Amino acid sequence: MANWKSLLVTTAALFVLPLGSQTAESISLNRPGLKSIQFVTPVPAITPGETFTVGLRIIPEKGYHTYWKGPGIVGVATSIQWTLPDGFTASELQWPPPEKSDMAGISANGYNSEQILLTDITVPNHIDEENVKIRGKVAWMACATECNPGVEEIVLTLPVNNTDQKVAVDRQLADRFEEIRSTFPVAAPDSWTFDLQLESPETITVEINSPGNEFTNADAIQFFSYDHQVDSNQPQHIEVNEAGNLILKLPRPKFAPKSPTSFSGVIHHPEGWPESESNWIEISVPWQSATISDE
Repeated sequence: MANWKSLLVTTAALFVLPLGSQTAESISLNRPGLKSIQFVTPVPAITPGETFTVGLRIIPEKGYHTYWKGPGIVGVATSIQWTLPDGFTASELQWPPPEKSDMAGISANGYNSEQILLTDITVPNHIDEENVKIRGKVAWMACATECNPGVEEIVLTLPVNNTDQKVAVDRQLADRFEEIRSTFPVAAPDSWTFDLQLESPETITVEINSPGNEFTNADAIQFFSYDHQVDSNQPQHIEVNEAGNLILKLPRPKFAPKSPTSFSGVIHHPEGWPESESNWIEISVPWQSATISDE
């Protein structure tokens, strides 16, 4: 596999849009395994003091996929290293839920179709420039039976709205962003409690107590780990015990992180979760001290 660090290419996408426009995007780049990768935002101009959202839109070629923040035992998560004007700040990358992806017969956590990863950009109250450049060094890996890593600096240039006039956003793209946000995992209800155990060097067990709720169709539930603590290519065993608690028996890879402080990720249930309107629950459970040593 090629060294992705050797593939750094700088691309300046210099689209400057008038205030009346309702779309803003960088140049669409075509790279091996990708039909398109670019920045998009429904905001045609930046207004001082107002936060706006930039989406990294990735469209893979047929049969290819890119990777979620916890890719599993193969693959590399997409990342953005921002270089912003003075006074601007960026949130953490916001991820839609993952799906299972196949890398030459190995199961991983990724996206098999178009996805938009969101970042909120906070804008200072005063901007002297007429235009600003939002720069991000984007790294990704597009895989099918082989992998194509890539790194690009993508630049989105936007005019500054220093008037009292409100700019018209691209409503279709703004609605798409809201649709994406609606899919984000939600935090586990406060009523849930967790018992986390290292059953063996190869198995992590999580017992979930959800008072007053019944878990159905447990074998359809699946856990996605943020940090390689679960082997994405091995089966998970999910069941409900006599007390009505959900038991997750999860395969742990040999190269799992050493001495982790917490066990974090998202759990998917196609029928939805008790006490939640979402099919995705996010959990983060602390490991007891010295549960996993520096073996």
